[in-house]
Amino acid sequence: MLYKQRTKPKQLEGLQSLASRLSSTHEKYRFIQDELYKVRAGYGGEQEYDRCMKEVHTDFPHAILHDLSLQQNGVQFQIDSLFIAPDRIIITEVKNIADKIIVKANPTQFLKESQTGARAVFRNPISEVERKIHFLNNWLSAFDIHLPVTGLITFAHNNEILIEEQPTMPILPNYEAPAFFRELPLESSILSKQDIQKVADIFLKHHQDYDPFPLTSRYGIHPTELNNGVLCCNCPNEQVVVREGDVWSCPLCSHKSRVPYEQAIEEYFMLVGKSLTNREFCGFTGLTCRHTAKRLLSSPLLQKVGTRKATTYTLAK
Repeated sequence: MLYKQRTKPKQLEGLQSLASRLSSTHEKYRFIQDELYKVRAGYGGEQEYDRCMKEVHTDFPHAILHDLSLQQNGVQFQIDSLFIAPDRIIITEVKNIADKIIVKANPTQFLKESQTGARAVFRNPISEVERKIHFLNNWLSAFDIHLPVTGLITFAHNNEILIEEQPTMPILPNYEAPAFFRELPLESSILSKQDIQKVADIFLKHHQDYDPFPLTSRYGIHPTELNNGVLCCNCPNEQVVVREGDVWSCPLCSHKSRVPYEQAIEEYFMLVGKSLTNREFCGFTGLTCRHTAKRLLSSPLLQKVGTRKATTYTLAK
């Protein structure tokens, strides 16, 4: 049974905004584009895994939670997908790599080989899963839940996978994951159906969405290096819209909107900071009239803090 669906990563939306406001000549532009590509590809691979997992129908009770984020001793760790069976918990790490995958032994090493034959080492996903198993075991102990935790690694593409020696956890393409779970050999029944539901509810209760913002601080970019203005939500090339009375008009595609500045407000909190002043809003959007800015900042998206010159705004909860 599916207990938690996957949602679009906040980091993906933030990187899209950051890329749109960074000049192509900026020293970190290419790096941000690469980060955007990796996050988008990772999300795409996870979505494919989720589609495959819809085929899982077992003879035993189970719970599936996608995109789970937990905290243990101040450390936040994210799990691509978690499967609760009567006798164990399985963490799945989903990778989206289009090249041929080679898993070497002694020591375990993961390589990707392109069509040209070029090889490159990538981060060992077994080590990533083992780290998450460590944190999850400690997290479960705090709730007096005692279950074996194992790992599974899947690849989103129909890669050719060459494994020199079977590693410590299974490695499969996404489409084989449903059969893996359907054919899972149960060694015992530690948890009943009701117990599995209770454990799943505990996970849901303590899930905390990963918050990567503000991205300028995360990637070492000064806010003044961003292109300002209210951007057209209809144009793919980040065209700045022009205010005409109560309507904002795009000079390129002629799209008109009354509230495009709300997107700019959301972008500010993704990119720049946790609070916003009238002056900062003017600087970010290119507005020159603080009275117009004050009126726009009365948006239901925001919560006003303080009065007069000390007024700041935060995102409404």
